[in-house]
Amino acid sequence: MPLKIRLQRQGKKKQPFYHIVVADSRSPRDGRYVERLGTYDPKFEHDGIILNSEKTLEWLEKGAVPSDTCRNLLSDKGIIYKKHLLRGVKKGLFSKEDADTKFVAWESQKIKSISAFKEKKESAHKEVYTKRYEAEKAVRDARAKAISDKKTAATEATVAAIQEATNETTEGGQA
Repeated sequence: MPLKIRLQRQGKKKQPFYHIVVADSRSPRDGRYVERLGTYDPKFEHDGIILNSEKTLEWLEKGAVPSDTCRNLLSDKGIIYKKHLLRGVKKGLFSKEDADTKFVAWESQKIKSISAFKEKKESAHKEVYTKRYEAEKAVRDARAKAISDKKTAATEATVAAIQEATNETTEGGQA
C-alpha cells in the first residue's frame, strides 16, 4: 500500500482549508486517510500551518511520500531538513547533537527571515497608506480652497451689489 502525505480539502467554496493527512495513494482526495498530521490554512501565510512534526517525521521515515504542495509545506516547517539531518546521523557523518545545533541554527534563521518579510510587508502597507492619505489630503485641501474662493467671490459680489444699490439710492435721492 503506497502511502502519500497530501492535502485533504475542507472549507466552503472560495474559502479553502486543508487537513494534512497520510493516505493511501489510491484513495480519493477527500476520502479515507490513515492519520491526520495537521492543518493548513492558506489565508495566513506562515502562521497557517499547524503540524505535528514528530508524527510527520515518523511517517516520512516509514516511506510515505509527500505531494508537491505538502513537500513545500514540510520544507517550510523544516521537517524535510530534519529528515535530511537524521539521515546524516544514521550514516555516521555527524552526531545527533551536531544535527540538533544545525537544525536550531536553521530554525532561528528561518524565524528571522519570516519576521523580516513581515516587517517589509508592513512597511509597504504603511507607505501605501501614507501616500494615499497625502493624496486625499491634497484633494481635500484643493476642494476646501475652491469652496472658500467661491464663497469669497460670492460675498464680494454681494458686497459690490449692496454698495451699488446704496450708491444708486444715494444718487437717486440727491438728484
